Amino acid sequence: MELKNQLKKIGRWAWEMFKDCIPSMFVYFCVGTILILFTMEGEEIVWKDSKIVWVTGCALAAMAYNGLMMHLCGGNHYEMLVSGNVKRGGGYKISAHKEAKEFRMWKGFVIGAYLALFPLITGLVFGFNQTAIDTGTTGDSLNMGILTGFLFSGWSILLPYYLNVTGTASVNYFVTCACAVFPVIVSGLCYIWGAYARRNKTIKEQELKDRELQAEAQKEKKINYGGLPGTKPNKRK
Repeated sequence: MELKNQLKKIGRWAWEMFKDCIPSMFVYFCVGTILILFTMEGEEIVWKDSKIVWVTGCALAAMAYNGLMMHLCGGNHYEMLVSGNVKRGGGYKISAHKEAKEFRMWKGFVIGAYLALFPLITGLVFGFNQTAIDTGTTGDSLNMGILTGFLFSGWSILLPYYLNVTGTASVNYFVTCACAVFPVIVSGLCYIWGAYARRNKTIKEQELKDRELQAEAQKEKKINYGGLPGTKPNKRK
């Protein structure tokens, strides 16, 4: 029973982290689609220097969005952690609280690992089939795998693919597996940054409220004398 509960807990945490990576996953997919449209001219593969700019620019834009999403995610998870601490410490019932959404230092890197699966798998598939891909002797099943790799990991594979196919350079596709570290690093660091940024913002807001309350308490209290003639003290000139 204890093992079953632990497995359920791990499953909930894994599912929540997967949901947190979906917005970034969708953007990486969009980037792959855009790169295919802007780097191919009909059915011909024509290499131009501008394609390097397109691939690099889209990859950086996708990672920037990934970082932004993880920054927000880290802040939200910090607030959920605070709610959890209040619930556990004071016995309050907080219906919106989910332990699986609480901040943990390692969670951002695990979320990034979900995103890293695409460039990793794509690099392995292309690497094991490099000769067939570069010579254009692929079958239908491999063509489907290549298209899937372009869509979900175009930012990591399209540049070496075009270099190899056009004969501009020779790049081993296994090297692109190293691109898998970028989503992990970006997601992990921005997740932690977002949590600490939300924490600092909360502390500053609380300090401001405390100062306002102290200033209010130090104000001289005015006495209401009822507005009758002769009941107010004479003001000193």
